[in-house]
Amino acid sequence: MTRIAVATIAVAALAGLLFTLSRIDDIALEPAASDDKLPRYTLSGAELTRFDAAGQPSMKATAATLEYFDDESALATTLVVDVLSGAKTPWHIDAPTGALSPGSRELKLSGEVVANGQWPDNGEALVLRSPTMTVDPDTHVLRTDAVVHADSRSRKGTAVGMAANWEKQDLRLLNNVKMRYEATR
Repeated sequence: MTRIAVATIAVAALAGLLFTLSRIDDIALEPAASDDKLPRYTLSGAELTRFDAAGQPSMKATAATLEYFDDESALATTLVVDVLSGAKTPWHIDAPTGALSPGSRELKLSGEVVANGQWPDNGEALVLRSPTMTVDPDTHVLRTDAVVHADSRSRKGTAVGMAANWEKQDLRLLNNVKMRYEATR
């Protein structure tokens, strides 16, 4: 009787196992969603130089690390960008991180982004701070839709949004602009 019970249990277990194995093909297995995609390449101490149509350097950037992904996107850390175009108002930009979207040439900076340049009207040194900024080398524009703080010797202010065209020597503070002018001696 115990042999019959053991055999019955073994047959039932085997039938259950075969049924489960036969159903595996019917179950759609989906990989776990993960935001942590692995880079194709990682560079340390990366230096990039972009040249204009005349072969002159128009932008230089350095990054502590640069990661390049299969979808042609890239992420950089501890980023420094020097915009060299424009005789009067070059920009020197520091950001903790920067990203290039697939197929894009716009560099999206994030963290506490600090841009050093000049006011276009008087050439006075200017520091802009914002949580995000985008560098578009094709249109020669540094821009943000976020809050921006402007600080110089004679002016201090805030705005929501900013666009600086380094080729045209133009700087526009876009919305909710509040500026305080200080007399200088």
